[in-house]
Parts: sequence; structure tokens; C-alpha cells
Amino acid sequence: MAINIMVSTFLFGCSPKPVSSTSYHPGFLYLAVATKQNNISNNIYSLVLSERPGGEPLSSIPVKPPTDCSLFAIRPAPSGRWIAVEWECSFGPTVELFDAAGGASHFVLSDPTIDSRFLAWQPDGKALYLKIGTLSIPQTLRVEAATGKASELPISPFAYDLTTTPDGKKVLYSLSKGIGFGSETWLAGPEGQNPSQLLVDAENITAFAQYSPEGNLIAFIRFPDNQDQTPPGELWVMDSNGLNARRLATADAGRGFSPVWSPDGTMIAFAGRAQAKDPDSLNLSVYDLKREKLTSIPTAPGTQPAWSPNNESISYGSAAPMSGPDDRMIVWLYEISSGQVKKLVNEACCSGWIR
Repeated sequence: MAINIMVSTFLFGCSPKPVSSTSYHPGFLYLAVATKQNNISNNIYSLVLSERPGGEPLSSIPVKPPTDCSLFAIRPAPSGRWIAVEWECSFGPTVELFDAAGGASHFVLSDPTIDSRFLAWQPDGKALYLKIGTLSIPQTLRVEAATGKASELPISPFAYDLTTTPDGKKVLYSLSKGIGFGSETWLAGPEGQNPSQLLVDAENITAFAQYSPEGNLIAFIRFPDNQDQTPPGELWVMDSNGLNARRLATADAGRGFSPVWSPDGTMIAFAGRAQAKDPDSLNLSVYDLKREKLTSIPTAPGTQPAWSPNNESISYGSAAPMSGPDDRMIVWLYEISSGQVKKLVNEACCSGWIR
């Protein structure tokens, strides 16, 4: 009963602005960052949409950081107009949604002092999953982007990440009861019902699981269950039933980047390491499952990599030097066929595509 009351309190009075009647324009998206007087707290942000990487801007949406908040990440929906912006604030993380068509925005929770961490988008882009109340009463919610209507998923408060199957009919989540307890991965219905255990690892943490586009494989990062703040990791894949798990490559586990499948399901982009024990040897890596080949690009990703819809390129941000998403970020484009890395935009980060 207490949990239901908490959900009602968090969302009471939530009144998102109406969805714009203007159709949105699919294309390439990045966050422009203008620094005032070399002071990160005075940064000016704007979401910029163009027809293609390197193309002329079509539109720009001003983004104003909430009080005592700094940028953490942007999460464009896999389909549709919505863009989730994550802020790291003095009271914890919070999520704001922007409409790619009209530029209107609203916070997912009506009470901005309640922490909310983005977990995943529903595949159709109409709803998103959040972890809220981490320091009070942890809950996992599914929230409709346009209306703010929320429902609580009856899953463990120890769950730390979540993803969905490509058809949206199942959710996959991982949990840990604390350092030294290892991790468990569970599969449940779209509202968290009828869970069944898919994977258990008593000595390691399994995280950032992502389904292949056809849903037959799951990629994930595995790393030791200890207190290392920049742990080395490994990229693994397994069948969707949890069987036939196999290691593919050395990965970085300290920056929180998920492995990202190419739209055709033949490749996985992820944050790799040239040396497993050296967190500074970060690189962008691409594993080709058909050829069983690993390609490492020396430019280190400072943001989540994003695949182009046509499988031909990967965009990502990197800092110079890399110390955070606000520090002189550059958006890069890696072309699969040529192997070339091109600088796209200075003073920008967090790129992706609106589909």
C-alpha cells in the first residue's frame, strides 16, 4: 500500500504539455554545448537536428539545465518524436522529455526533487522505464511519454538495469543484493509480471543487457563483483533463452555504456579497452559476429555510441581531454566501410538519430 501511495504522490499533478501537432523530422541529432567563461555551470545547451551527419541544421531546441544540475546523457526514443535528457542533480538524477517537433519539454515526474534514472525506452517510443526513489523507496515505473501516466512494475527493488524485447512483450532486468552477492537476470512480462530467472552469476555482475534486433541474442557486459570504480569488463552474448553464453571481447565497465547492436544485427558497438586493467586505454570497439572479428578505433567514446539507421556508421562523443560530457566535447563519425573517423561537430556531444 505504501508503494502505491508513493507513486501517486510522485506523479500527482503531472501535466505534460500537449504533443505538438507539427510532424517531427527524422534525422541526425546532437547536443550543442556553448561554454560561458569556462564555467560548466553556465553552459548553454541546445538539441540540434539535421538531415544527416554533417548536414546543415534543420532545427534547434533550447535546453535549460535545472537548478543545481549538470548534463548526464541524452536518450532519443528508438521510434518517434521523444528525446529523454538525463540530468545529474544535487538531489540525484532526473529525466526531462523533449518533443522533437515543437520543442516543448516536461519532467517525467511532477516532483523534480524525487530522483529518477532512465532505464529504457519501449520499442515504439511511446513510453519509457525509470528507476525512482533510489535513496528512499526504490521502484521501477513504466511512464507514457505524452501523458505522464505511470504504472509500477512489481520487480525487485535491487534491480539496477532493464531492457525490453524488440516486440515490447517482455522486459529483461538484472539485480544484485549487494557487493559479494553476484547478480541475477530475470525475464518478465511488459508490466513485470510472471518473472522467471534467466541467468545467475555468483561472482560477477551482469549488466547493460541488450537484445539483438531479431530478439534471438542478448549482448551484455560482465565485470567482477567488487568495489573497483573503473572495473574491467567483458562483452558477452547469449541466446535469448539464457543458454550458450560466450565471451567476445574485453570491454570497459566503468563508464556505464551499453553494447549497441547494428540495425541489421550483425555487429555490436561498445566501449572497449586496449588493456583490460588500464581504464585509460578506452576505445570504441566493433565486434562483427559473422566474421568473428574485433575492430578497435583509438578515439575514446565519452558518450554512448549510436548506430545510423542504414548500418553504415557510428556516432559518438569524446572529450579532449576526456573528463566528462561537458568538457570540450567533440562529435565523431566512424564509417564502417572505410574505417575512417571524421570529426563532425566541435563543442557538442551525445549524438544519435531521430527515427
